[in-house]
Amino acid sequence: MMSAQKQSYFKSRSWITVMCILGILLVGTGMINLASQPDDSSPGPASLFISAGFVLTILSGLRLWKGEKNYLQDERTRRIGAYGLSWSWFLTFMVLFGVFWADYLHIWSPDAQMLSVLLILLMGISAKGFQVYLFRKGDVD
Repeated sequence: MMSAQKQSYFKSRSWITVMCILGILLVGTGMINLASQPDDSSPGPASLFISAGFVLTILSGLRLWKGEKNYLQDERTRRIGAYGLSWSWFLTFMVLFGVFWADYLHIWSPDAQMLSVLLILLMGISAKGFQVYLFRKGDVD
């Protein structure tokens, strides 16, 4: 049985609501900025506001929708979370090693933008995937 944890403000429903509203405001600011720019200029800060706001809105919105009961942590969930993140880090390290050799051998030379997106997606998706796998498995040794 999990003991009741002290609820901090940053895990409270009101804080999550503030983050959701901030995300919506960031998306709106980015859209207004994007709409008011000349057609030939770079989106710059507008794309940053839209991206950050979209991520913030989705994550906080999902947390509001699911409720706080799903986010109780005990030793097992913390350990599984840490193992999933470390496996994700190791996978990303191995992919970087592979990209290095692919570039060195002139097989594939991604530019910085492509490599950044690849690694960001790989780390996020693999971390969640490893954590889901380990939760279904039951426990880590």
